[in-house]
Amino acid sequence: MPDVLFIQTDWLEHLGVLYLSAYLKSQGIKTDIIISRSPKRIIKAVEEQKPKLLAVSLSSAGHSWILNLLEKVKAKTNVPVVAGGPHPTFFPEVLAHPSLDFIIRGEGEESLYLLVLALAGKVNFDEIAGLGYKTPEIKINPLGNLLHNLDDLPFPDRLLYFKYPYYRRLGMRRVISARGCPFSCRYCYNAQLRKLYAGKGKYLRQRSVENIIAELNQIKPYAKAINFVDDSFGINKDFREEFLQRYAREIRLPFIVNLRPELVDERFASLLSNAGCWCAQIGIETADEKMREEILGRKITQEQIISAVRYLKEKNIKVLSYNMLALPNETLEQGLNTILFNQKLKIDFPRFSIFQPYPGTELGDELVRKGIISKEELFKSLTASYFYSSPLKGKEIKSLINLHKLYPVLIKFPQSERLIRKLVKLPPNPLYHLFFLLAMAIQYKKATYRSLRETLELGIKNLSLYFH
Repeated sequence: MPDVLFIQTDWLEHLGVLYLSAYLKSQGIKTDIIISRSPKRIIKAVEEQKPKLLAVSLSSAGHSWILNLLEKVKAKTNVPVVAGGPHPTFFPEVLAHPSLDFIIRGEGEESLYLLVLALAGKVNFDEIAGLGYKTPEIKINPLGNLLHNLDDLPFPDRLLYFKYPYYRRLGMRRVISARGCPFSCRYCYNAQLRKLYAGKGKYLRQRSVENIIAELNQIKPYAKAINFVDDSFGINKDFREEFLQRYAREIRLPFIVNLRPELVDERFASLLSNAGCWCAQIGIETADEKMREEILGRKITQEQIISAVRYLKEKNIKVLSYNMLALPNETLEQGLNTILFNQKLKIDFPRFSIFQPYPGTELGDELVRKGIISKEELFKSLTASYFYSSPLKGKEIKSLINLHKLYPVLIKFPQSERLIRKLVKLPPNPLYHLFFLLAMAIQYKKATYRSLRETLELGIKNLSLYFH
């Protein structure tokens, strides 16, 4: 019988949940998880396990659907529900929803533990940092200080997922070496989260080399590859020098990293290659340098991107690029140029998403402030996937969305540009979505070091998120 039952509606590996579970277990709190989109299955699990608290993570995209799901669960079980994640952090007013009893803003390990104690009458609710609760009026406690030493946290509780055979079969394991990001991309939540935590400790925190190596040795027996999911890996030069040299000697599993292009030089690329880096993921976002800087807040030049790709490729490291289409006021020509820029750089795995102006980010809030879209429309139209459609309206939005579905053709066959220009002008077509999903599945398998079985399982289990 768990004290806390986590509810998850997708089949992705979320380190946030695993860190929360590990911290609770280190304090003697029992945890479990149910992964389902079915109210009946979740209700059945709650009735059988009789947890004291249900915990769920909410992002702004698709949060309404999850709240409706929770409302059905709560009507049958009446177990208290706490929500954490980006949406409650930036929009604590979500606590007014009848399905929620509590929210936790920001990093939640200690606060979730204290909430369990408070439900047992051992702690007062007003003592818990970042907690929102009803008395019955809504009260929101101030955020606490950031955890200074990440080494104090227990390793993620990967066994939490192992009740499901799918997770036991995963070959690639996710690891994070640091928390926080020093950059201020206007479409990302990091800059706003830094403001929320101003004066409450250092935002960018790095785990020690020894601590990360110990975790990797723990998971190495059942891992085939590692995905370092830091927002930007190896910002600290001393850390990356020491860590990558030790990784090369002691771990030597193929791995993937996210990199800022302007930080990649010959030495960094060499360290990555010697350690066994399979793929480096970098953000291009758009080939239009002015849009990249003024709209997206990424002060990265074309030359820095070109140099980073060259250094990585010279060391035989595959390159995956992140790109966006349907940016505010973007033209079809600008979108085509971004695709052709990727083709010119010979990017191994060019990945394009459709821009989503998430509320709470600087850019999302600016679009609301300018009246381009209302906050209500934005919350209603954001989908769980950033590959499906755009909440924005514009003269060329529909063409850019079609271009997004067909970009793999243009990457592979640049001579098809004239045909693509005609196809994107047609009405939206289900065949475009089918083609895109097949192309993405093929790329995902190659880029993430996954088996065909894993790729198919992941795609089938999460297909509903694309259309939701």
